Amino acid sequence: MAIMKHEIIEMMAFPREMIRGNVPLETCGHTGHYAHHDPECGVCEARIECEWLYHNDELSGLGEKPLADLLEALQSALLYIDACVARAGHTPSKCRCRACTWLRRAESLQAAASR
Repeated sequence: MAIMKHEIIEMMAFPREMIRGNVPLETCGHTGHYAHHDPECGVCEARIECEWLYHNDELSGLGEKPLADLLEALQSALLYIDACVARAGHTPSKCRCRACTWLRRAESLQAAASR
């Protein structure tokens, strides 16, 4: 189980990078750090991404989280990356770009963890 958790935590690096690259940090009063107490965060178009980062960044104690929480975070990351890949017009089963490769690896990891 510890090995599986470690692999999932490592897989979260790419979605963090993608989300940070897509969140408009220059217009964010919290520089992409979700602030649940700020009403502006509640209506921001990047709320879901920032909230995911808040709960899954490198400093959020990922190693202490239960496997079920990590799998839920991985599922959200899969959906996010899948949407990015679809918007870009890629075919994940054939494309060799970094996002499509990550998607295939993450899906395999998720399937292995679900067994």
